[in-house]
Parts: sequence; structure tokens; C-alpha cells
Amino acid sequence: TYLIFKPAMIITAIILIKYWIANNKVIGIVNNETNKRYYFMIFGVGSALFLILHSIFLGIKFDYDLYKFFRRFVILAFIIFEIIAQALLVVSIFKIKEKIENFINKKVLIFKIILVTILAITALASSPFLVSSGHTHFKHALEWNYFIGSLHYQKYFYFLLYQYWLPYLQENKRQKK
Repeated sequence: TYLIFKPAMIITAIILIKYWIANNKVIGIVNNETNKRYYFMIFGVGSALFLILHSIFLGIKFDYDLYKFFRRFVILAFIIFEIIAQALLVVSIFKIKEKIENFINKKVLIFKIILVTILAITALASSPFLVSSGHTHFKHALEWNYFIGSLHYQKYFYFLLYQYWLPYLQENKRQKK
């Protein structure tokens, strides 16, 4: 846990920070607004920072209610910020789709919209269970299954985004030469 998992999570979070900054830069280039900070970047970097906090405190045991609340808050904040960032990124891409329509795969954009919608609906549908009292084991199972599911979803989200931007970036690189 301490030698492999925690460092891997921190490295993943650092890569996520670079990922969100790179998306901000690419969308800024398309919109000719190179210094603008889009909201998806703010939420994306925030989610990565919450992941770093979660990784740091993972495996540390304190029998204080405030500490337990802090750990749950951090993991839920990571999930919520990540969903918001992904949704805002999809909206930003959808807004500029006409500018980059020759370089993108529209099926990938539609699939990304469907994935973000499913994740958001699942989060909203499960929230009443998380705030209610009782059913502790069910809540823990729901939180962990959602966390694991969202991590698997994110792999597909990032892969699809790579597939989405790759032709545009290659064309942009060719034009600069």
C-alpha cells in the first residue's frame, strides 16, 4: 500500500493536473483565448488535488469523528469535482465542434456525452442514500462501487478524449511546420 498504491495515486493525480491544463490550452488555442482559465480546468485540477489528499491520508487510522468526516469529504469531493470537470469539458468541446469538425470523430463526442450523463445520473440517484442515517454497510459499498466505477469510467473518458484530440493536434502540428 505504501510503496506502490499511494505513490501511484499521487503520480496519477499529477498526470491529471497536466491533463486538465493541456485541455485548457487546446481549447484556448481553438478559441484564440490562450490565457483563459476554463471552469473544467479549475474543477479538474481541484479533483486531482483531492485525490492527492486522499492518497496521503490513505491507511492512516485515527479514531476521531472529525478525521473520518474529513476522509469521506475528500473522497466525495474528488468524485464530485471530477464529474463536474468532465461534464464542463464535454460542454466546452460541444460548443467548439463546428470549428474542429474536420478533425474530430463525432461518434466519440456522442459517446462521451452519454458516459458523462450516466455518471451524473448515478451520482444524483445515489445521493439520498449517502445523506440518510443508517445502512452504514450499504453506504460504504455504494461509495466504493461508485468510486471504482468512476475510475474505470475515467480510463475510457481519457482514452476517448485522446482519440478525439489526436487528429486535431496532428493537423495543428503539420500547419506550424
